[in-house]
Amino acid sequence: MPHILCAGLITVDFTFETDGFPVEGNKHQARMSRMMPGGGALLAASAIAKLGGRVDLKGCVGDDALGAHVRETLCARGIGTDHLQTIAGTGTARSAVIVSDAGERTIINHRAQALFPETPDIQFDHDAALVDTRWPGAAVRILRAARMAGKLGVIDAESPVRLCHEALPLASHIIFSEQGLSDYAGACDAAALSDVAHELGVWVAVTRGARPVLCHDGVTLTQVLPCKVDAVDTLGAGDVWHGAFTLALARGETAVAAAKFGNAAAAAKVTMPGGRMPDQTDVAAFLDC
Repeated sequence: MPHILCAGLITVDFTFETDGFPVEGNKHQARMSRMMPGGGALLAASAIAKLGGRVDLKGCVGDDALGAHVRETLCARGIGTDHLQTIAGTGTARSAVIVSDAGERTIINHRAQALFPETPDIQFDHDAALVDTRWPGAAVRILRAARMAGKLGVIDAESPVRLCHEALPLASHIIFSEQGLSDYAGACDAAALSDVAHELGVWVAVTRGARPVLCHDGVTLTQVLPCKVDAVDTLGAGDVWHGAFTLALARGETAVAAAKFGNAAAAAKVTMPGGRMPDQTDVAAFLDC
């Protein structure tokens, strides 16, 4: 069973499902609301655990009730917490999430800088690492340690990417969001992705929602077609993609095959209401779509 380290943003999400996007200045009634842990690193780790991987989460929470809730949830999901820090005198990061009747999500996040402290060098004893651009210092040290150990290092490259510029060439694989690639390269298309692949010298891709994932290995551009689904809730779909992709790589799949697995996992995720995570059976139903 692959052992993966996820590191980066941890939040608690306050999610409200509405019949349409709110109008500024008006009052709106949500048809449903919930509170649950979120953030890219936590959701990716949750996906890995649900899909059969062994996973630890590195990140920080505050010394408040929300931080305690995060710890309880991680333990319930079978996610290792040895690398989880509690920062005294700081509140846990939190997000307000609006999910429209079309399943699209809009996020407003607040996080204190104290939740992203300086990180000492580490000894890497995992099969792969998945980091995000929210905690640049940790990303650099983890990816450098993974590279020195001859292991895989994946970056979830979300805007602003250039704050994490030191980590980029240390990765084995970089996955941009549309906003992330536009932020870094000034555009989100095949030409921009090709330029980034040649600049950084690593395998790169950009996820684009319902459109094909573009991948570039420095020589060839490949499109990985998504599954056509009726989305119920897109919150966390990208994070599930990254977790599934990293798990597939750690299992020995090629990067393109791992991207296909990521697409299937994300497709399964968006069909599930209430923040559920897809398991292997759920993902298998979308692998040949």
